[in-house]
Amino acid sequence: MEILRGLHFFCINIDMSLTNNFNFLSPTGFKLSIESPKFDNLEYFITTVSLPSMSLAEVSSSFRNQQGFVSGDQVNFDSLEVTFSVDEDMNNYNEVFNWIKETADSDTQVTNDIILSILTSHNNLNRQIRFVNAIPVSLGGVEFTTQASDIEYLQSNVSFRYDYFELIR
Repeated sequence: MEILRGLHFFCINIDMSLTNNFNFLSPTGFKLSIESPKFDNLEYFITTVSLPSMSLAEVSSSFRNQQGFVSGDQVNFDSLEVTFSVDEDMNNYNEVFNWIKETADSDTQVTNDIILSILTSHNNLNRQIRFVNAIPVSLGGVEFTTQASDIEYLQSNVSFRYDYFELIR
């Protein structure tokens, strides 16, 4: 009788095929839109978006002095981090500020879906990712200084939490 030592979980997809698109993903090819007309200024001045990581919780399983892991049943999503240039009238900063205040002052949560559109190397729409029921949870500060030797326009960041994200295209 053969004894199985350790736990091994492997899955190989034999139907995988090599891509026929050898272009690399451009870091400048994106557009972020919030599904509400109240955030047009924020959308226009966005400079950086970080696609959040996701993780699947694991469950430790041991048998006869060997430890293995089995996938859990909960997917965790990190927050969506967005950086934007603050316009001179601070309209975009004010849009997020008011959204946070409205959410805090309201009996109901004010959520909006956010769509990240990823463009090809020819600036055509390639993929879209929807962040469902997003709310801003933090708005970064804006640092004014008289010590700057060159003009560096001010930026701020906003963190969004959401229920989940999905690939819609």
